[in-house]
Amino acid sequence: MAWYNRFSKFFRSDAAAGDETEAVAPKSIKKKHGSAPADPAAKRTKKNEPEKNGNEDRELLQVPKESFYRIREIIKPEERTLKNYVSFHFWVEKKNEYARIREKEKIDLNVFEVLADGARPSIEYYVLTILSCVIATTGLLQGSTATIIGAMIVAPLMTPILAFSLGVIWGDLALIKTSISSLFKGIIIAILISAAIAYIVPVPILSQEIISRTRPTLFDIIVAFASGLVGAYGNANKKIVSTLTGIAIAVALMPPLCTIGIGIGKLNLEITRGASILFLINLVCISLAGALIFWMMKIHPIMVDASKVARRAMYQIVISLAILTAISIPVGLYMMDGYRIATSMENVRKSVGANLPGLRVFNLEAFKEKKGYQLKLILTGHDIPERGKIEEMKSEILNKNAILREISVSFIKSTDL
Repeated sequence: MAWYNRFSKFFRSDAAAGDETEAVAPKSIKKKHGSAPADPAAKRTKKNEPEKNGNEDRELLQVPKESFYRIREIIKPEERTLKNYVSFHFWVEKKNEYARIREKEKIDLNVFEVLADGARPSIEYYVLTILSCVIATTGLLQGSTATIIGAMIVAPLMTPILAFSLGVIWGDLALIKTSISSLFKGIIIAILISAAIAYIVPVPILSQEIISRTRPTLFDIIVAFASGLVGAYGNANKKIVSTLTGIAIAVALMPPLCTIGIGIGKLNLEITRGASILFLINLVCISLAGALIFWMMKIHPIMVDASKVARRAMYQIVISLAILTAISIPVGLYMMDGYRIATSMENVRKSVGANLPGLRVFNLEAFKEKKGYQLKLILTGHDIPERGKIEEMKSEILNKNAILREISVSFIKSTDL
């Protein structure tokens, strides 16, 4: 076995000379996160520590015979033949394979470090959260789409969510706790600030930007999940880093969060409830997408048991799907309800044109009741329509649209000036 050890040094061109290999945890992770993202099964010892030279927070983790263990993993049992051991081509091929593994390990560590750093509740995180909240709340109250887009770019909330998913895949409890803490603090800050602004600033009419974020549909789930996939993939693949601005716009977290605060500030429960559902949809979809991407791209320690990674990923996926299913049922029913009432209103317009020529619809509104909807129809024209035709049209509409329970018709006479 001594000659095998000598050959194994062939793979250690990127490690320090010696019989044991030192695995050095990145300084930023050790200092900011508290634990090195290494294989949980690896034994960590502190023998042969170098002299401390003022950099006490940089710890060296000794992993005895780590490279030798990896070589034994690279060289499969069926390949351990004398013919291969004396083949120069065989060792070159295995060295290249080992180099690819080390390169993949560096990429995974970089992803871990970036997300772990972004998930920390730092001064920068709080500043960006506060500023993006102020911008988003102002844009929502004014109904300014451009201002809201600016807040989406500034908001830092996506990083803790993706860091949570990565923590689940890595089995890193410290990263999970840090991510949840940062996200919770960011949510509380955003809601309090937006509620205070909405309470202080007098706004008689809610803008369409606010209303649109209180009526989530199944399309919002599709958009949120697709945006989460792009966000996770953009953080895992540095080749598309230039698209991160577009990703930040697609993953809209701050606007619905600020809409929740506006509903609280205006004491409007309907707005708060609708925006809360939309924010929960975005939150769960991004977390689910992050778990899928990190699992599929194998962004986890090389030497960890793949079955454990798969089990952790499946836990998050199943829980996320269960939450989305619970949300999708009422959202789907609400969406179907909206579709049916919109269809009924279109049928009313067609019926007016067919039964009452010369009249046109001045206004048409639907009001929710316990057992259906009531329509308020206002017609306008030169001549007052006959009551019999009106009653006949109402009966026809009610028979064809089961969702409607009552129709009230008013008439406004118009004259040419």
